[in-house]
Amino acid sequence: MNISCFYFLKLFLHLFLLLGPCVMFGQQVNEASVDRDEYFRRLEERALKLSGKFAEISGTEPVKLFSPRQPKQYTSRATSPGLQGADSSFADADADTESSFSEFYSDQNNSEFSSLRFADDEVIEYQPTIEDKRGQYFLRPFIALQAPSDQKYETPTPELKKLDSGIGYSLGLQAGTRIENFSLGLRLSYHYSEFSKSVGITELKGENELFSLVGFGGYSISLREDLTFEFGGGLGFANRFNFATINIGGSSLHDVSEKTVFTYEFSLLLDYAYTENLSAFAGYRLVGMSENGPFQHNISHQFEIGMGASF
Repeated sequence: MNISCFYFLKLFLHLFLLLGPCVMFGQQVNEASVDRDEYFRRLEERALKLSGKFAEISGTEPVKLFSPRQPKQYTSRATSPGLQGADSSFADADADTESSFSEFYSDQNNSEFSSLRFADDEVIEYQPTIEDKRGQYFLRPFIALQAPSDQKYETPTPELKKLDSGIGYSLGLQAGTRIENFSLGLRLSYHYSEFSKSVGITELKGENELFSLVGFGGYSISLREDLTFEFGGGLGFANRFNFATINIGGSSLHDVSEKTVFTYEFSLLLDYAYTENLSAFAGYRLVGMSENGPFQHNISHQFEIGMGASF
């Protein structure tokens, strides 16, 4: 009889140890459902208490917080008993996170500034650069009309010291890289124009050719999502070729000069992106070149158009 009582007592203790925590856990879960802020506040409170106990044992200072989280009041949900309440709180947290990310991407696509909101109402604003919008590298072929200044010419004849320049053209290729809103690259171009002068029986006609390689740098400003204003300048070297024919009565004289010269330029440009990688641009460029023998320093005003590819 004693053996039977001891057996039933032992069986009851085993059942209590197995079922007791489950019952207690279920009651605790049913008490209330909390969000992420309250969950981390409770973890923070536990960590502070544990730090205080360890500090008492070791004789050191406990961990202190400058601004501990404030407790929040929550009520239990009747429709989410047991573990379903915890699942629902996690689902709400995931929905809030997903809505925050959708708000971030929506702002990035529809405005110049993009913002991401966190749980503590902290806002970070980010302005994408031209490199982010257009790509790191670009390639731009172009063609331009140029209006050179009057060509100064060293000659014993006073009437031929200033020659009238005609409308010319220019074409070339520009390649470079973007670093945030700045750009660096090389510009390879060919320029051609003519000049002339007629005084009495003396007539002069000539040509001016320039084949240049210029290193440039610039800065871009975003006017709209698809429109960019750029300005910059460059320095380089060029091969300048000048040819002139002077007719005096029935006789002709020829003056030919070719030389490597110094060249510089300043530019203003509007670039319109009609697709993600393709754009069209139009701009103004001032190009200067040093003297070539009797043909003095000259400046050309260019009005160019072209297409661009970014990648």
